[in-house]
Amino acid sequence: MTEAQFTTYLKANNKLKPRTITQYKNSYDKFDDMSKNILTASQGSIIDYIEQYPGSDNTKLALLNVASNMRKHYTKQVNKILTKKEEYKDNYQVAKEKDHKEKLNSLPSPKEVIAHENKLYRDGEYLGFIITHLMRVLSLRNMDLDMKIIPPTRSLRKVKEEDRTNYMVPRKNNTMIVRNNYKTQGKYGVKKNSVSSRKLQRAIKALIDERELTLGNDTIWLMSSGSGKHLGEDSIAKKIRSYTLNGMSESDMNKIFVTQVAEIKDIAKLRKISENRGTSLEVLLNEYHLEL
Repeated sequence: MTEAQFTTYLKANNKLKPRTITQYKNSYDKFDDMSKNILTASQGSIIDYIEQYPGSDNTKLALLNVASNMRKHYTKQVNKILTKKEEYKDNYQVAKEKDHKEKLNSLPSPKEVIAHENKLYRDGEYLGFIITHLMRVLSLRNMDLDMKIIPPTRSLRKVKEEDRTNYMVPRKNNTMIVRNNYKTQGKYGVKKNSVSSRKLQRAIKALIDERELTLGNDTIWLMSSGSGKHLGEDSIAKKIRSYTLNGMSESDMNKIFVTQVAEIKDIAKLRKISENRGTSLEVLLNEYHLEL
């Protein structure tokens, strides 16, 4: 198989998101040691190569996925690869159940998470407070927090209509969070949330003052380095973990509150989490409810 064939496959699937394309390319590159012969090798050879690949079951599942999709596109047989995919999916479900049981006993309680959030505010860790507060009330993923802070006055915003940046807009009585770019945007569209929190408003103002920037004049990224440089995706994930309680991930944060809401059978709140995160109720309960 050639690079040109792989490029042709990606172009034929033009609805793939940039992040998905990157994941596909990373998986495709892992076939280097078999000269990327996904199309010319037998299914058995591909399966043997993947099973011996030094990675997790999730990595191997991603390789099987790329191999099956590529071969289907070029009308090559995939029956054995699909059977192996089902086996790895079963392994994933077993591992996930075990992980959920372990997390149920090890993750902090919702009250502990909120107490940590309040402590960040009291200690003047305004970026940490903003991050953890928005993750909690809006069930945000890491890249949802990759946003610019812009003024409420339209004439000062300098936002183009086709812009796909996420924005935070501090207003008089609330803060508007606009997500143009997040994991499931293609399915759920642009999300706009109004967050009424005086603490959040004060923290945003304090953060801007702390950085010696001016709202409306300077480009202000919420997730930036000490020099004001916009952080990349990997750095954003690390930055977020540096502020969450016990360094937990956004996924674990969501599991804590989904499990809490599901326990008290508050369907309205569960639907709100689903809507905010851009995730179906089925996925929410299957992936994030630790007691299911």
